[in-house]
Amino acid sequence: MNVVYHSSDSFAVVTGVSITSLFENNKSADTINVWLIEHDITQENKNNLIKIANKYERKIYFIPMPDINSKWHLNLKMIKDEWLFDSYVRLFLDDILPVSVERVLYLDGDVLITDSLQELWHIDLQGKCAAAVTDSIGESYYEMFRLSKNARYCNSGVILMDLIRWRKQKIGDKVAEYVREHNGYVFFMEQTVFNAVLDSQIYILHPRYNVFSLMQCMSYDEHMYLRRPERFYAKKFIREAVEKPCLVHLTTCFFIINRAWIKNNNHPFKEIYLKYKEMTPWEKEPLSADKRKSKKKIVDFFVMHLPRPFVIFVASFLYRYLRVWKIGSAMKKSQVY
Repeated sequence: MNVVYHSSDSFAVVTGVSITSLFENNKSADTINVWLIEHDITQENKNNLIKIANKYERKIYFIPMPDINSKWHLNLKMIKDEWLFDSYVRLFLDDILPVSVERVLYLDGDVLITDSLQELWHIDLQGKCAAAVTDSIGESYYEMFRLSKNARYCNSGVILMDLIRWRKQKIGDKVAEYVREHNGYVFFMEQTVFNAVLDSQIYILHPRYNVFSLMQCMSYDEHMYLRRPERFYAKKFIREAVEKPCLVHLTTCFFIINRAWIKNNNHPFKEIYLKYKEMTPWEKEPLSADKRKSKKKIVDFFVMHLPRPFVIFVASFLYRYLRVWKIGSAMKKSQVY
């Protein structure tokens, strides 16, 4: 089994916790090779990651993060300060990894493994290049990103890739071409590019393979009202995913104060994160500082104290109208259209 992560030094601990959960829940796997594409991770943190791999008698390989912009001439434009261009690296694994690597599971560093990955690893992709879990976005986003109505928009935090087919179809080249055609400005960055380029080439997985936090902190009906997706899972599948997750994605939501590795958080997967953190060389290190600014703290206060239906109503309006207008305006300004 080949598993790929990418991480900067500031995210090394979180990624190390994910790797620990991977090894802990897949002890029966014959081999697990972790390929970590790293951006200036300190030697101390690398040594800790090696300790984790040695503890489980697994292999970890460090690959220096390439300069995404210059290597593939993408001319990427900043969208949000916290959204780094490094995230695009998952779409160029056909070039970065050795040719001998034919199938790979890409995981974001904030994904925790809570069950065996054997069934997922051996799944038949039915001739498609990749497999992923559908995200919940509204119809206006499909229209804005000019996505096929026959495909589903998927979350790119967990991707099972057939690199043989990926290389044969030159998906990496198509990714670069798509980004250049959009003048380097693509909202949701690599996730939108992944969906636009692969279109019908994505095999849809059961949602238990990427249980993002929205599934956990909101009821199904609240979730559907908030996002109004026309292409999503039936209620029973989300219930199955929440009751027996295989991969939990430590994403955020307006009902969540801070991520699971930050102080003063109420994250639904906090206890799972702490469980695996205690198995790492960073077990005694405190959680990261709460860096919320005053404005964010005020918003959080009102979200937590106002009636829940009202908060969801307001959030749904902002998500479906104001956000779409802002994204569309920014895309026009970047001469996307």
